[in-house]
Amino acid sequence: MMSHQCVFIDNKNGAPSLPPPAPLPSIIPYNEGSIRALSRRNRVYVYRDFLLSKFPHMTSSSDAACNILDVAGGRGDLSWILHNIDGINSIIADPRIPNHKSLIKSTEFLLAHPEEAAVRAVEGVVTHQPLAKLLPRLMEKKNCNGQTHLSTPFHLRMHVDDNLVETLKRVFSSDEHLDDERMGIWDEYWQQETCRIESNKVVYGGTPSTDQSQPQTKEIGDAQKRKQQITNSRNAYDTIRSLDYIAGFHPDQATEAAIDLALFLKIPWSVVPCCVFPREFPNRQINGSRVKNHSQLIEYLCTKHEKIRKETLSFVETATAKNVVLYMLSEDYD
Repeated sequence: MMSHQCVFIDNKNGAPSLPPPAPLPSIIPYNEGSIRALSRRNRVYVYRDFLLSKFPHMTSSSDAACNILDVAGGRGDLSWILHNIDGINSIIADPRIPNHKSLIKSTEFLLAHPEEAAVRAVEGVVTHQPLAKLLPRLMEKKNCNGQTHLSTPFHLRMHVDDNLVETLKRVFSSDEHLDDERMGIWDEYWQQETCRIESNKVVYGGTPSTDQSQPQTKEIGDAQKRKQQITNSRNAYDTIRSLDYIAGFHPDQATEAAIDLALFLKIPWSVVPCCVFPREFPNRQINGSRVKNHSQLIEYLCTKHEKIRKETLSFVETATAKNVVLYMLSEDYD
């Protein structure tokens, strides 16, 4: 049984309590006047609201937490929020090492300054901070000593690409037990993928983890790698086998493979495609023409299954931040 890395924050100081958490809206709010709500980091909260509104079973009370693969999760903000705020077992799949320092620092500040947190929780104003609005949900998890329990989500340091999908097609069967031949195929894949990753050691943002000029970054990366990374071949396989959902928020080169993986596993998913990378994927075509722009990419991806749905997330679209989300529900496979 894998255990999460834990951080305890003592907020038993008699300070004013935060306002009660607002219920999840049926329509995702768009805070037109909010600078924070439009920032790059905070778009992930809009995507989180979409996930919970379209897939409410993720947070339903049950013995087993919902297992989500956060494809190309980068810094790991989405998984950290889903895990600590919503109690969802969101697993980051990214060759880079995540860095939750910024979220933890923001949480510590808000817990230590409840009056400021209450101000930032108000929507529709320039001071709005989505994390502040969600903070009461986090505070519900305080232990008997008044400490807030924060834990780090698991991390599969791997590429979600065609190689992964094709390997799983060779390995998977209706029998969950892996025979020696299929286990050998998976072990070989995992060893090659590990070597591929280790030859390019980076933390989120592209900083080399061996850069001695940034010892703090190196310490963060090394600690997270030890405590949250799933390194065992069989554990990695079992993790993928146990997935209930696949999510991808601007997963870049992993976009198509994330959808292919979900379709192969026949599990619900949602992906917000962004960059197209026509040079890296020259074989993508729609109506006889190469896929070179975002609208063509959306059209191309929708050809993968007749029941793929499409909606628009409520944040301002830019050239580098697209807001179209593609997804499928469980019943779409019937």
